[in-house]
Amino acid sequence: MVYFPKNHSRTPAQKLVRKLIGVAAVALIIFAFWNMPYDILREERFRLYGETRTTGLVTEVRTEASQGDSRTYFIDYKYIDRDGFAREAEASLPKSVWDKFHPGTRLDVLYVTGRPALSRVHGEIEPKFQIWLRSLLD
Repeated sequence: MVYFPKNHSRTPAQKLVRKLIGVAAVALIIFAFWNMPYDILREERFRLYGETRTTGLVTEVRTEASQGDSRTYFIDYKYIDRDGFAREAEASLPKSVWDKFHPGTRLDVLYVTGRPALSRVHGEIEPKFQIWLRSLLD
């Protein structure tokens, strides 16, 4: 058991340090929530309930200029969900994977069973946080 003297009080320097630590902790929590990728968390939460595999069809193959001389490679594709609705989506791919596609190419599509508009294709470029989160949740 710890006994504190009845006249124990903190020095002004100790009080200041405690307040600064408190303000820093609150600021850190606010910063963490501000930078939280909620869209990724939401997608992965839906994927926890299951994904359905289907076959899609590439409708367009395109590139877009990005930073400097680099390019971003996209495919647009269509797929039909379980309920028979045709869905359209796009995927950003590495050039080595993108080269294999042209309009009319068939591809495997994974879509979220509860949210068929959320889909992905094999080889799609995803944020590292999303890949880490998916492996953690699996």
